[in-house]
Amino acid sequence: MEHGLLNMCHGDGDQGVTIFLREIRDLNKHILDECNLPMVDRQEDGCLDMEAQNFLTSLKVRITDNHPKLLKVHFVQWSQDLVNPKNRAHAKYLKELGEQFIATVNHQILERLRHQTEGNQMLGPFFQELHHHMTQCKDKCRVFCGREELLSRIGKNIVANDGTNHSPLVVFGPPGVGKTALMCKISENIQNFLGQKTVLVLRLLGTSQASSNICVLLNSICFQVCLAYGLPLPPARVMAVYSGALQFFQDLLFMVSRRNVESLVLILDAVGELNSIYGAKGLMWLPKKCPPKVHLILSACSTESGILKTIQKMVTSSEAYFEMKSLSVEQGQKMIELLLASVKRKLSPAQRDVLWASLPECGHPLRLKLAFDEAQRWASYTLPVSLATTAQQAMHQFCARLEEIHGQVLVSHVLGYIVTARFGLLEAELKDVLSLDDEVLMEVYQEWTPPSKDVLRFPPLLWVRLRRDLGDCLVKRPADGFMLLGLAHRLLTEVVKERYLSGQEKTKRHHLLTEFFTGAWSQGIKKPMILPLLGKPMNFDRKVAPQPLWFSDTVANLRKLSELPSHLANSGCTEELKKDVLGNMDWISCRVLSSGITSMLEDFALCAEHIDCPELGLIRDAIQLSRPTMERALCMDKSIFYTEILTRLSSFSSLYPSLIGQLCHQCMRWFNAYPHPILIPLYGFLLPPGGPLRETLTGYHKGITAIEWSSNNKLLIVGSQNGVLVAWSMQEQESQVVHILTGHTGEVRCVKMYGQGKYAISASKDCTLRTWNLLSGKEKYVIWNGVSAGPRESHFCCLHVDEKNKVVYSASGSKVNAWNLETAEAIFHIVGVARDPWLWATVFPSSSGIVTVSKEGLVSTWEAHTGKSRSKNYLSSIKEDTLTSGVSLQKQGRIVVGSKSGSLYLISLQGSSLLEKVPSAVQLLVVSEDESLLAAGFGKHVRVFLADSKGFHRFMATDLEHENIVEAAVIGPDNNVIVTASLDAFIQVWSLSEQGTLLEIFDAMGTPVNMLACCGNTLVSASRDSSSFRVWDLAYTRKHKLSSPFLDRTGCAAVSHNGNYVYFPKIGDKNKITVWDSVEGEDHDILEASNEVRCLEVAEQMKLLFAGLISGTVLVFPLNSRQDVMCIPPPEAKKAVKCMALSRGEERLVIAYDNIVLVMDIRPEDPHPVIDGPTYTFYTQLPATISSIAALTNYRVVYGMTNGEVFIYECAKSKVSPLEAPQGRVTCLEVSHKEQWAVSSSEEALLYLWDLELCKWKHMLSFESAFYQGIQCVCFSKDDKYVYSGLKDQSILVWHVSDGSLLAVQFVCTTVNKIISTADGFIATTRHGHLIRERFHCPQPRSVSFDPLKNIKATCTIKTKKQEEILMVVRKQPGDSKREEEKQDSPHKISQVCVVL
Repeated sequence: MEHGLLNMCHGDGDQGVTIFLREIRDLNKHILDECNLPMVDRQEDGCLDMEAQNFLTSLKVRITDNHPKLLKVHFVQWSQDLVNPKNRAHAKYLKELGEQFIATVNHQILERLRHQTEGNQMLGPFFQELHHHMTQCKDKCRVFCGREELLSRIGKNIVANDGTNHSPLVVFGPPGVGKTALMCKISENIQNFLGQKTVLVLRLLGTSQASSNICVLLNSICFQVCLAYGLPLPPARVMAVYSGALQFFQDLLFMVSRRNVESLVLILDAVGELNSIYGAKGLMWLPKKCPPKVHLILSACSTESGILKTIQKMVTSSEAYFEMKSLSVEQGQKMIELLLASVKRKLSPAQRDVLWASLPECGHPLRLKLAFDEAQRWASYTLPVSLATTAQQAMHQFCARLEEIHGQVLVSHVLGYIVTARFGLLEAELKDVLSLDDEVLMEVYQEWTPPSKDVLRFPPLLWVRLRRDLGDCLVKRPADGFMLLGLAHRLLTEVVKERYLSGQEKTKRHHLLTEFFTGAWSQGIKKPMILPLLGKPMNFDRKVAPQPLWFSDTVANLRKLSELPSHLANSGCTEELKKDVLGNMDWISCRVLSSGITSMLEDFALCAEHIDCPELGLIRDAIQLSRPTMERALCMDKSIFYTEILTRLSSFSSLYPSLIGQLCHQCMRWFNAYPHPILIPLYGFLLPPGGPLRETLTGYHKGITAIEWSSNNKLLIVGSQNGVLVAWSMQEQESQVVHILTGHTGEVRCVKMYGQGKYAISASKDCTLRTWNLLSGKEKYVIWNGVSAGPRESHFCCLHVDEKNKVVYSASGSKVNAWNLETAEAIFHIVGVARDPWLWATVFPSSSGIVTVSKEGLVSTWEAHTGKSRSKNYLSSIKEDTLTSGVSLQKQGRIVVGSKSGSLYLISLQGSSLLEKVPSAVQLLVVSEDESLLAAGFGKHVRVFLADSKGFHRFMATDLEHENIVEAAVIGPDNNVIVTASLDAFIQVWSLSEQGTLLEIFDAMGTPVNMLACCGNTLVSASRDSSSFRVWDLAYTRKHKLSSPFLDRTGCAAVSHNGNYVYFPKIGDKNKITVWDSVEGEDHDILEASNEVRCLEVAEQMKLLFAGLISGTVLVFPLNSRQDVMCIPPPEAKKAVKCMALSRGEERLVIAYDNIVLVMDIRPEDPHPVIDGPTYTFYTQLPATISSIAALTNYRVVYGMTNGEVFIYECAKSKVSPLEAPQGRVTCLEVSHKEQWAVSSSEEALLYLWDLELCKWKHMLSFESAFYQGIQCVCFSKDDKYVYSGLKDQSILVWHVSDGSLLAVQFVCTTVNKIISTADGFIATTRHGHLIRERFHCPQPRSVSFDPLKNIKATCTIKTKKQEEILMVVRKQPGDSKREEEKQDSPHKISQVCVVL
């Protein structure tokens, strides 16, 4: 009290402090009368100790004066038997004190957890993990003998390799031979070895939860190294992904090496103890070489042949291995003596003789340690019997002795529970579990009855005795933020399984642990039991801890989350597993938000072998598909996750009502109870599981520049802009990183695999070729290629591997080099003309020739063995044309090249010929695997050719069409499909067997697709602008009858009948309009137009569809009839319709051309409305043209221009009024339903809310994020309270009209093209071809503390204008440095608060 609370400044010590004070009324009246009052201090002679009383009174006064808010005072009335437990007043006081104490402590703990910073949350578990391994190390080094010579050899090896590149060191030997003790001793002596300051990282793998998972382990190591060297901590977003953590770990080792200051020593004991997730036992994460100043020491068990063989493939140097064998007899006896001395014990001569006789020539350290544990229990007068001769027998003997002392039931159940638990048990958990175990309690209460008739608990003293006798065999290991009980030796675990967990016994242990972690008998629920002495069933409260999912809003029950799935699966409770865990949204969201998506997926994998349920597979895949969106947030956000799951699974609700239907119902219930503004999905609109998209993979590399498949071993090599290559194992169930290949310092330009996928060679802008062993992940050699590419030079680069002649050819720029594939020796160099670089080069081994083609059409042939020139000829018909692309036909010995003018040439060693002419420049050429099909990409089109005796002829009458420039193409397996991709981020799958029928449209992450690769039916799409790539299944089967998306690529779709029908230009023939039935998911009708359709509008009340054509004509189709199509002619010939708009009452239609606007009247008539006009026509000023338009009922028109200006035109007065102009092209305009407001958006990422009466803007709204690309569409809600905006960064925002505040943000994983308001929300069309139907839920009043950007890395800016005064309120996210100066002036800044000055 004196040195803690009262010595601090006022308020400093308040946090986490509560003082309980008991005051006895009328005590002073009796304090002198009673001599034996136990509640007051007295002297030896029985007199009152006045000094003590004065001190106590002074202390109470000081506490009351300084910290009155911390006091919890309890008053008790004086009585003669005040401290008697039977005194009712005293019993009441104790009960109230106990309840208040528990509630206060719980509150303090939760408050401290709630206010922990992110750094503290990381540091806490990290330091706990560090302390655990250091404590273990100290204990293992307590007695060390017999390994001095081996320790010295390892030390000399470390010193010798400190300044050079070297292999990791490996210590191996049989289990129990002392590998862990040696590794700990190395860590203790490492500073002596190196003779300098050293950074040491020690992990005893498998001894904690964090050291068993490779991803968590790498995170922990990187965190420690960064702290030790003063480096920036690893980014959480990078480290959350295994490939990111692995890349950061490897980069960190080289970074430390380059500092060349302190040496870094990593000691990883027992690598075989890593769990199998991410293929950790394959050791692909292991650095193949350690750079200078970095040392890695591993230990492995030699009896686990798999792990040691794997290491031997990685580490090939024999000098890197150190074998541990058993100790000699003398060394074994010395070890026993040292162990006895450490506990100050000696053996009698007779006992010593028995001990040595039981261990003939036994130098096995574990057996010696077990013998010592047994011997130290002997009394000096004891003459023991012989000990077991093997470690396994000793373990059985140990268990038998425990059974003899504590009973077979108690020992078997205690050890069984510890082993059965997934990560171990807390001591408190174990005592609770034993209190639920009727078999144990019946054994305990055989001879006596429990002290209470209502409460039944396992006596803690029995556990204390058993824990004491378990001794060092019982250890504590960190997991889930706690220290859990576990068994120290793997051999003891195996013995426990053999003795106590066979058959039904294991199921019983799992079943009781299930009851405990579900909380079945907690919170006063009584469990029945028949006690032996009573002979009748009685209900007892077992007083076990409750097991909620959440202890508070932010603190999850990690123990329940970790343990319960395993016990439900292993106890056969499959229905409960499906209903309460894997199919329960509360559980799933809690697990994902507290432990990450990976932990939830691990639970699914754990339970997969126990339960066969297709619905669970869909839920698992939906969670997997949600990963990219969840990773966009600053931290796990519950609303984002619920949106992801609901919109991906709602399509399956009717098919699987009992599981997925209930899960979706739980999502809706959560949305409806959400206390803040939120968008609630009414139907699914995200890509569902079971579809073509398998997964989105992210590696810690920049934009992707090269991809290469190996069909032999399903290996994919991905090269990136920063020179890193990542090798992925593309298995059907799970793709994972196999190797991260580092060495290149420039962009990877080309990758080629050879040797049946066992080797690869890569070319980079750093002028090197590097060959890689893909089995070990090692670099074989580096070749200085001498071929550089400047920033403006063509990206052409190709590699050819001639395995038969062991030659690799590289071509780039105007050079071709040949190298020996085995020795890397140069064979020859060919140098062309620098001013006319080569467009294409290839090697034809069958004719031993090399053919190069320059951009100006020079075809050169060379000897493949010597590089000598054979011939040089220009293409005869090229003239002033320039070649743009090429492809090799290896089987035919020919090359096809395309030119800027659209010509296709067929080139061989014998000559060349004109193959075909296409309408525009050829930017892409691909050929099928059997070379029977050729595809040429030009502009927005792809033309397919079929091989014949003369070359190729056109395969289909029509070309395949995109909405933007085609960037990539690949022909699928069996030549049945062709996949094309374009700059608009669309991937289209076409059927070649059905003459170009469009089968599917995939969305490629919103980035242009530059690369496609196909292996079997698996397709990979990648982009130079993204570090992620997507994996698609071309042969996926539609197991579930789900609504298909509509195939619109123009973005001008219109909807009617509350979204039941969608209208859009037909793919491949924009002179037609497809009418799509969104309920049935199929084409409903086709409307014929006279020209290409440019825009569409629907008059829902008038039941009309307006189609603006490229010719300037507007066609009017009645929605309920295909007859009586009306036509509105253009004001001038050859003027395309730019945009159209209807007034809110649909009485007016405005049609905009470049600089002309027509205002039409619409009158309701029978059978169809009549369109009159144009009533008004007005012109705008060129060169700026109209980009967006909106109509008002009273003949007013609001229009935005390409130069950013916005005007309002009053037709009756021929008056134009400029609105204060934003900057940037106006992308969309919308008028409120009451026509009081208008909203406009620009390319400058600004949203303006205009007062149409004052012609002034009221709010300027801006939303900036890391993914921001501008605003695509906007609309007002039906009551004009809100503005819904669709962003190009694939999100939807909701703004409040009155104050401009941002209310809600929702990620929809696709660009929204158009939004139409409904009574309580909106309908939106997306580029995916799905309809988004949402309800906006906005509870009133709104909470001031609510921040929609809390978990989103974004900045919201609001400018509100009134009477020419503006206030700017900026919401600043952590980690964003753009507005640092504004942040410094506002220490308590609240987002979204807008006050008008």
